[in-house]
Amino acid sequence: MIDSWALGGLSAAFAALAVLAAMRRRAGRRLPGGWAVEPPLPLTVPTWARASRPSGWRGVLTGRLDAPSIGRRLLVSVGGAAAVGLLLTMMGSTPVWLVMVTLPAVAGLGAVGLGLLEPATTRRRQRRLIMESPQALDLLAACLAAGLPPRNATAAVVAVFDGPLAEDLGSVVRAVDVGLADAAAWRALRGHPQLGEAALDLARAVESGTRMVETLTYYAREARQRRAAAVESSAKAIGVRCVVPMMICFVPSFILVGVVPAIVSAFLAAVPHVF
Repeated sequence: MIDSWALGGLSAAFAALAVLAAMRRRAGRRLPGGWAVEPPLPLTVPTWARASRPSGWRGVLTGRLDAPSIGRRLLVSVGGAAAVGLLLTMMGSTPVWLVMVTLPAVAGLGAVGLGLLEPATTRRRQRRLIMESPQALDLLAACLAAGLPPRNATAAVVAVFDGPLAEDLGSVVRAVDVGLADAAAWRALRGHPQLGEAALDLARAVESGTRMVETLTYYAREARQRRAAAVESSAKAIGVRCVVPMMICFVPSFILVGVVPAIVSAFLAAVPHVF
């Protein structure tokens, strides 16, 4: 039993090292919005671009860009493999081949699977972007209609909002401040989950000097539709999320009120016949 446990632990360690080696192969990976990561020239990935992962089998191995660090994932997965190995050894007659197959699979799949899960911070960020994008686009259109230049209009919107929306739009203002053209600064947001299409069309409008207000008004209307759909989807999901709390609250009370008295009364009715 001890030999199988030692063999399984060694196999899990080798599997974890293999997953670590695969995840470190990030050279030349393309990121959302056209960003690229090259080892000789580190590049700061925008926060909004970390909410996805590269496509293909390598993307499955490396996981999401906003996933926990590889060290934390390996620690959790190897710990899970150790717990499974302990359970198998406690069973007594576990074949060695089963330990050799199960533990590396648990360690490897655990490290990969944890990298594919969406963190709660990312979900909150996406939800806030969906909620605030319509107002931001409407305000930007109003500022442009009032005669403000695109850079000043964007700065005014950034001053009103805070959080992820102000951070993403603030990157456009900072890019223009350091000398980048307005159109190029807006194109940097082309992969943004909420502002991407609007940023591309706004970049074209900035270059041509026309239809900026109409473009923003159109995308603000689309953003309101996406927000309404998200709110409706969240409302429908409340019923599903309430199932477990309701079961925890009502099942014990049902047993205590409906089942236990019937059992007790049946037992008390049978006591005189027993004695």
